Amino acid sequence: MQSVNRHGTTPTQPQTDDTDTQNAVGKGADANAYLALAAYVAAMAHGIEERLTARPACDGDAYQDQATGPLFTDLSEALTYFDNSTIAQLLVGKDVVRHYAQASRAELAWHRRHVTDMERQRGIR
Repeated sequence: MQSVNRHGTTPTQPQTDDTDTQNAVGKGADANAYLALAAYVAAMAHGIEERLTARPACDGDAYQDQATGPLFTDLSEALTYFDNSTIAQLLVGKDVVRHYAQASRAELAWHRRHVTDMERQRGIR
């Protein structure tokens, strides 16, 4: 059997008898598809077990509608919430949360030390 690319999030080649994995590529996607799927399934299972109900749909501006829950304006806000989230620790484990929080802190630190091409074009130094 031939092994195919497992990276990204968009399936592009169905699994066949000649391949042992699903080919997936995500243009610009930097999410770990396996981790994202595992977290999604864990959240669904948690919701079913706890008989939780879905929040109401947001018909307007999700940044202004507090009924839909937190919608973060940048990675720093999301990181703070994630790092302190007991539900994330319950669903994927404290070690996973700690690892991805540290990776996000490193990404933020790198980004804050560098000026992007877009920022240069806009005159932001």
